[in-house]
Amino acid sequence: MVSFNDNVSSKERAQVQAAGVRYGPVLALILYSLLLASAVVALGTRRFPGMLPPAFGIIAPSLFLVFLVSFAAYRLVLVRVRKYPASKALFQIGAAALFLPLLLPAAKSRYDAPVDDLEVLLTDDNPRVRAVTAEVIGYRADGVTYAPLLLKVLQDPDARVREEAHRSLVRLAGEDLGPGQSEQERQAWERRFP
Repeated sequence: MVSFNDNVSSKERAQVQAAGVRYGPVLALILYSLLLASAVVALGTRRFPGMLPPAFGIIAPSLFLVFLVSFAAYRLVLVRVRKYPASKALFQIGAAALFLPLLLPAAKSRYDAPVDDLEVLLTDDNPRVRAVTAEVIGYRADGVTYAPLLLKVLQDPDARVREEAHRSLVRLAGEDLGPGQSEQERQAWERRFP
C-alpha cells in the first residue's frame, strides 16, 4: 500500500499500488472494462426495450457507479503521489458524476426517439404476445408502416409468431410472396416493403 504522506520517494511513486494491484495498465483495463460494460447494458436497455429483463435497467447505473468510485480513487491516489494533475482529475471525476443520473431508469432523455408500443410488444418474451401483436398489425389501417418489423419477425424462434407475421404481410401486401423462410422469399418481402 502507498503511504499518504508528503515524504513519498520517487521510487515509491513509481510503484503506486493498492491491494496488490499496480496502478497502471491492468487497473486502467479493469476500469475501462467496467465503463464499456455499463455503456453496453445502458444502450441495450434503451435501444431494445422489452428484449432485456427490466432488472437490466438498474445494472447499467450500478456498473457505472462501481466504475466512478474506482476511477475517483484511482485518480486521487495518482494526484496524491503527484503523478497526475489535480485539476484534470477533479474535472474528470465531476464530469463522470454528472453523467451518472442520465443512466438511472427514471431518467428518460427527451432526445430518445419514442418507442412504439407495437415494437415493444413484438419483442416481448412471451411468444403469445408476439403472435397476437403480429396478427393485429395486419388489421391496422397503418399496418404497412409496421411491415419492416414484421419482416424481422419472420425469423422468430416460435412458429406461431412466424405464421401470424406471414399472414399479416400477405394481408397488407395483397399477395403471398412466401413464408419468408428462404433468403429469396425474405428479399422479395423486403423489396415489397422497403
